[in-house]
Amino acid sequence: MFALTQPGGLGILALALLLSLCGMSNRQSKSPPNLSIRLHGEVRRSEKFEQEIGRGLAFRLVPDEYGWNIEVGPKDGTDNYLDCVNGPLHGITPYQIEGWLFRNDDNTATRKPSELTTPGIGEKREFQFVLTAIDQAKSCADLDKMEHIYDGKDPKHTAALNRFGEHAGGDGSVTITSMTLGHLEPRAQAWIESMRFEATFSFRTADENHEH
Repeated sequence: MFALTQPGGLGILALALLLSLCGMSNRQSKSPPNLSIRLHGEVRRSEKFEQEIGRGLAFRLVPDEYGWNIEVGPKDGTDNYLDCVNGPLHGITPYQIEGWLFRNDDNTATRKPSELTTPGIGEKREFQFVLTAIDQAKSCADLDKMEHIYDGKDPKHTAALNRFGEHAGGDGSVTITSMTLGHLEPRAQAWIESMRFEATFSFRTADENHEH
């Protein structure tokens, strides 16, 4: 196995959720206060990580053969509220964390930082997400128009393009702090044996959402 580690150490690692509520009181205001959440965790190959982050939502690392996919969605469901409000729309995305992305093409050495197609160790993978199934449906309908109305001057295509990401009400990031890779045979595809990470989440106020 091959270990990749961020210089400087990891600090405290725990599967605990740390909530920092800025200006919150027991009384609800008309515009919900911005909620900032920070968590640390560790996963091993084929394990799923799931942690509630508020607003009825959960952050998930969903395993596949080579690593994990980042998701945010309803805590009792499987919908992914990142799906229709983030780019790139095709190809490899920052929301895929797979071992082979960190290795060169023949799997004989670590891929050079300049050749990485997703953020490396210690770098943030940033994203936004919607908060409700209704906003998910609206966002995905707009995405469908963007991708399947091929006339760039069509008003429906233009309107959908201008609304891309408009319904997102939350922002998040995942940073890998250390990683151990496995399946390092030449010409094979490497997978991740274990990974430590930190993640942050915040919910926008009504004014902030309008500005985005």
